[in-house]
Amino acid sequence: MSGNVLFPDEILVEILHRLPSKSILRCSAVCKSWRSLISNESFISLHRRHSPSFLLLGFSNKLFLPHRRHHHDPSLTLSYTLLRLPSFPDLEFPVLSFCNGLICIAYGERCLPIIICNPSIRRYVCLPTPHDYPCYYNSCIALGFDSTNCDYKVIRISCIVDDESFGLSAPLVELYSLKSGSWRILDGIAPVCYVAGDAPHGFEDGLVHWVAKRDVTHAWYYFLLTFRLEDEMFGEVMLPGSLAHVSSVAVVVKVVGGGNGKTLTVYHVSACYPCSCEIWVMKEYGVVESWNKVFSFSMNAFCLVIPSLEMTIIEVAVPPAALCVTHSGEVLLLVDVAGRRCLYSLDMERTSFTELQIEVDTEFVYSGYYAESLVLLNNASGVVSY
Repeated sequence: MSGNVLFPDEILVEILHRLPSKSILRCSAVCKSWRSLISNESFISLHRRHSPSFLLLGFSNKLFLPHRRHHHDPSLTLSYTLLRLPSFPDLEFPVLSFCNGLICIAYGERCLPIIICNPSIRRYVCLPTPHDYPCYYNSCIALGFDSTNCDYKVIRISCIVDDESFGLSAPLVELYSLKSGSWRILDGIAPVCYVAGDAPHGFEDGLVHWVAKRDVTHAWYYFLLTFRLEDEMFGEVMLPGSLAHVSSVAVVVKVVGGGNGKTLTVYHVSACYPCSCEIWVMKEYGVVESWNKVFSFSMNAFCLVIPSLEMTIIEVAVPPAALCVTHSGEVLLLVDVAGRRCLYSLDMERTSFTELQIEVDTEFVYSGYYAESLVLLNNASGVVSY
């Protein structure tokens, strides 16, 4: 009697899809049938749907998954899981976007070159070089998932920067498909606007959001530019009046949450003195009347004043930078206190503003949510292990 025990494929799938990516990767070396099952697109999708997501912090080209002391403690410990990125000695790649375990990194204001990597299985692919236009321009990119076509896409928006067309012309748009492995130019679909090269974006359920602006009768009009990955169409979401029409170019409006039926969050920093900082939430997506200012604080003489919490933090050099909204509704902020750049958690429901005991020593900080996946496991063309 043979000592081998053969499980039906459906039992194997139920067991394997609950394992971490690294364990599944080791299991794929057991035999050809297991590797075939694990590298199947349906299994990769099943594993992705059941992978829990965790808060990720990106400091320049280093990625951390910090750990809480316990469920009711808002502080994050100094212990963390480090995600390893591919090493390129001549370039320091900032992380620009991530989705379903894939991380998109690029270099410079023109986003050249561009790399997609999966740190949980340590594989990456260098994207073909997109257009490098013969003029001064800057670019921003976003990675997202097209659930209808089961495809990961990178959109690259390039805005020409010169005195004649600045804010008066439509951006140049290119779209990369991981499934096809190539770029396509999307002509004539983007509205006239300007999107800053360092503009952070918000992504949720197939929609990408950027803060954009256009020149209307010699004044800037701010709005949210959206791109839907499924039908590859642009749209616009209006901002509240006090954010849409501002007189100074020094204003900061940042998307810190996605949309498509969920709340959309923006962070606004005024250019006046004393400087005011506001958090606005669109409670019903696409309905401009549902914008609601949910929190505000101000900067005055190097002091961060939070009236609703009766709190003042001294020796704050610049306005806090909003990074992301957590799953529990907290807003993660980067605050420069006495020369120390520290992460704070703003819990608007519990009315608390807590330092997370994490000090940041780099200019570029990115945060969001990360879940392990097996994407790139079955993509043979151009994929490199590291």
